[in-house]
Amino acid sequence: MAGRLTGKTAVVTGGSTGIGQEIARRLAAEGADIAVADLEPADETRELVARTGRRFLSDKTDVSDEEAINVFAAKVRSELGGADILVNNAAVVLLADLDHVTYEEWRRTFAVNVDGPFLASRAFLPDLKRSGSGRIVNITSSSYWTAPPPFVSYVSAKGALNGLTSVLAADLAAHGITVNGVAAGLVRTAAALKNTGEGFFEQAVRGQNIKRVQMPDDVSGVVAFLASEDAAFITGQIVVADGGSTRR
Repeated sequence: MAGRLTGKTAVVTGGSTGIGQEIARRLAAEGADIAVADLEPADETRELVARTGRRFLSDKTDVSDEEAINVFAAKVRSELGGADILVNNAAVVLLADLDHVTYEEWRRTFAVNVDGPFLASRAFLPDLKRSGSGRIVNITSSSYWTAPPPFVSYVSAKGALNGLTSVLAADLAAHGITVNGVAAGLVRTAAALKNTGEGFFEQAVRGQNIKRVQMPDDVSGVVAFLASEDAAFITGQIVVADGGSTRR
């Protein structure tokens, strides 16, 4: 049976590991061909996508580098026919408060978490316009509302990404492109565990209505919905998927 995304091509930034890898796997399972832009090798993601029978390409790409993301977009256009879906997932998470974050760290966090989605959205815009039903899904964070103090640069950058999501939804609607965000909570990935430690997950669960640790597939299902025709009349929204830590 055909999936909801059959005939589509999805680009996932930061798709080599963690949440991005699971998003790539889920979109492929829904029928999409997958392109991954990441600084890390995407061999594991390639294997997961191969099991679905979908096409796959990846390239070592710094999403904050305008030339690099433009080269990657041209490669996707040449090999897969262009993007119908763009998932801006690549992120830098920095554990530091105002006393300890350097300006260089602040700028790098914004370069990847905000400049990256801006540059990728612009690079793939011709494809998304041609699609007639283009989708941009930005992976943001519910920490924007809960604002834990040690994440000053990360939370600020995700707040800016929420703003970019809103303005792009208005800007691109005339082209049939929807733009939404998924605000995840603390998702258990190898990187998150390394950055925060087990205690952060225990604390997160205590603050949730749903009393279990959030996993990557709790995010990927929402992304698949927003990327599909089922969400054709939804745009400019930040869908909070954090187990009820944030109730809006």
